[in-house]
Amino acid sequence: MSVLRVVFVALSVVLALVATVLGWLSRDTPTPAGQSLGTKALDIGVPIAALTFVAVAELIRRRHPRHLVGWMFLLLGLSAEILFASEAYGLFGTITAPGALPAAGTVMWLATWTWALPVIVLAIALLVFPDGRPLSPRWWIVAWIAIVSGVLQSVADAYGTPLVLTDIPMDTPLGTPFPLDALNVVSTIGTLGSVAATLAAGTSLIIRFRRAAGIERQQLKWVAYGGAIATVGFVLGSVGYVVPEIGPLGNAVASFAVLLIPITAGLAILRYRLYDVDVVIERTLVYGALSATLAATYWLLVLFLQSALRPITAGSELAVAASTLATLALVQPLRMRIQRSVDRRFYRGRYDAVRALDRFTTELASEVALDAVRADLLEAVRETVQPAHASVWLRERRI
Repeated sequence: MSVLRVVFVALSVVLALVATVLGWLSRDTPTPAGQSLGTKALDIGVPIAALTFVAVAELIRRRHPRHLVGWMFLLLGLSAEILFASEAYGLFGTITAPGALPAAGTVMWLATWTWALPVIVLAIALLVFPDGRPLSPRWWIVAWIAIVSGVLQSVADAYGTPLVLTDIPMDTPLGTPFPLDALNVVSTIGTLGSVAATLAAGTSLIIRFRRAAGIERQQLKWVAYGGAIATVGFVLGSVGYVVPEIGPLGNAVASFAVLLIPITAGLAILRYRLYDVDVVIERTLVYGALSATLAATYWLLVLFLQSALRPITAGSELAVAASTLATLALVQPLRMRIQRSVDRRFYRGRYDAVRALDRFTTELASEVALDAVRADLLEAVRETVQPAHASVWLRERRI
């Protein structure tokens, strides 16, 4: 096992370096559609960043050598590096420097159908998180659905891609013996199966969370946090295809947001700062909502002031400056209002406790009777700490 793991780690690192170097050498080469992450910077940087999966897998191995999630992350990192290196190798050997690398066309073809492997591995990793086992033996059917669906997608793409991407100089050793319509049907079945398996794996996490308590519940919060941020990144990346102006930003966010999944899962399995997840989630909600609100406010102010000031000044510098100052002035009031809203909606217990303490502080300033102060103090303790029993002992003053 250890030898195989060392081979996987070393191979992942080598492939990441190969993908990065060849990506740099092909930085001025136009990339065919479907063979790029969106920008040359991402094509060069993401292979190295994807080693995060391998690094997290190694950290898990040191604490739990046989943990299945660690193996899944290692396989996911290796399969991703195979995909990146194949694309970079094929692009360099067929377009950047034709004939400079052997079998470049075949490797380019390899990159068009190996993408399904990381999807399979990720679904299985979600299925067995956090203890390396599914909810029950019956849930293993989800893993088999993911595997079979991935194989169907790979077979359909292996035979069908050369029929569709005719503008890419690839060489397929399999030929094209099947009609494209039949391959499309197989690909559709595989896609639906992969989506179903991924949704089922996510559902198993939800069921685990509803049943969990204590440490396991905190572990699931961590991976839910990483998955939520990754989902937002994927949505932003998808919007980038519709709105080309934010396309590079969306692709960058989507590419790096997915790395939060292994990072948060590793933190959960290793139980590092496990109970800090509530603080992280709260800060993300507050500052995420604040950033979105400020951005929308700034954009609307710029549009409004430009329209209002156009008869006075032809330039937009005044509108931009005024919008910036107005937005800066709104930062603190908006942050406090959003903080209260988040606490009231998601952290109701703490919100009620703060209100109780504020009320006690106000009443204490005007209270003079000792018995009333003691009663107010006990009421504040009951509302905030909620103990099974509370009492106040006052030492009798001796003269």
